[in-house]
Amino acid sequence: MARPPDLIDDAATEILLRLPPDNPACLVRASLVCKAWRELLSDPAFLRRYRAFHGAPPLLGFLRNIYDDGPCARFVAAAASASPFPAPAFDRPNWWVVECRHGRALLQTFEQDAPARLVVWDPITGDQQHVPVPGYPYFYRAAAVLCAADGCDHLDCHGGPFLVVVIGAYDEEDLTCASVYSSETSAWTTSSSIQLYAYIEERPSLLARDALYFSVQQGERILKYDFVGQGLQVIDAPDMFVQTGAIVVAAEDGGLGLASLKDGNLHLWSWQAGPHGVAEWVQGRVIKLRMLLPTIKPLTSIYVIGFREGTYTIYISTDVGVFAVMPKSGQVNKVGERGSYYAIAPYTSFYTPDLAKGRLPPP
Repeated sequence: MARPPDLIDDAATEILLRLPPDNPACLVRASLVCKAWRELLSDPAFLRRYRAFHGAPPLLGFLRNIYDDGPCARFVAAAASASPFPAPAFDRPNWWVVECRHGRALLQTFEQDAPARLVVWDPITGDQQHVPVPGYPYFYRAAAVLCAADGCDHLDCHGGPFLVVVIGAYDEEDLTCASVYSSETSAWTTSSSIQLYAYIEERPSLLARDALYFSVQQGERILKYDFVGQGLQVIDAPDMFVQTGAIVVAAEDGGLGLASLKDGNLHLWSWQAGPHGVAEWVQGRVIKLRMLLPTIKPLTSIYVIGFREGTYTIYISTDVGVFAVMPKSGQVNKVGERGSYYAIAPYTSFYTPDLAKGRLPPP
């Protein structure tokens, strides 16, 4: 039987370009076909085009906190089948997950006889950078991490400069302060302060446009840090959230949103500019989760535990597992097993053959 004609290089490139990033096994298996494909799938120019073609990085897993004789951070691989991404052997006692963003995870340490620190960790490369937290009388309350590379599209953030924003307070003072750490200068700067007589929740922040948003007191209020003006601002949530509670999420337009559960329904709101240029809350979709999740029994507990930046995706914890809900399409995917969840930090990144070097057999 005659060999089939070789594919034209351009045609092969176009086919490989369309392999789904949310199943990294496709790219890795393709790189094992022959040396030519291995070289193509590891070529920086092709990978830049591949990431730009698919847009938002896929979910590889999420970090969660458990408490078993002390705080412990744990990485949970996404429920995708046969992923070649090796879930990091990361089960760290006395470490606490803060959030994930731009290919990095931010964690806090609570190690005995050691000063409190923040750790910026890359789950793919394993790189860890330790960031000292401002000491007493400063009290850490919340934090965020983000890429600081100029012109970065955040589709391939591994290494490079980063910022850590910490929200904290000083002992015996009523002022809540924002401090920013730069990996390029290894220094902290305090940019602003505000009076805030409430607690900031231990949930991942939202980065929307030029600001960070933190849930305050079960979502009754939101604390905003503006990178442009370097100021802090408190935004009150709609009245309905005083009774039900809410968490900050990404809205459909990529801006500030709120999500809450009431009577088994997911209520979504967004912060938008009004007719006179004054921002206000606008009620959006009301999603009947029991219709999307038919396996849920009437008395089953349902909680909103997170969201994914860059996509309109909200994570729900139920007695049968963790589900990703995409309100715009109505699609629902199971991404984790059942458990006790308060909040999760989704980790997203492209996992391509160049990142798997040393773990792949020759083609």
